[in-house]
Amino acid sequence: MNARTNHVAPGESKPKTGAIDAACARYGYGKASMRRIAAEAGAVIRVGRTVRFNFDRIDRYLDQISGE
Repeated sequence: MNARTNHVAPGESKPKTGAIDAACARYGYGKASMRRIAAEAGAVIRVGRTVRFNFDRIDRYLDQISGE
């Protein structure tokens, strides 16, 4: 199986969604904490067996709980 690559369009700095590994790398949390945060933020997207996380919703949720 070929490895996946994330392509970023010109003018777009970060992808809007990503898998658990991308979310963990972006936010610096472990998988269990990232799943919990994403669920609390309502940022879990399921399509078939694929699970993605909406980074915009997670960003807003983290800003909200941090007091910004």
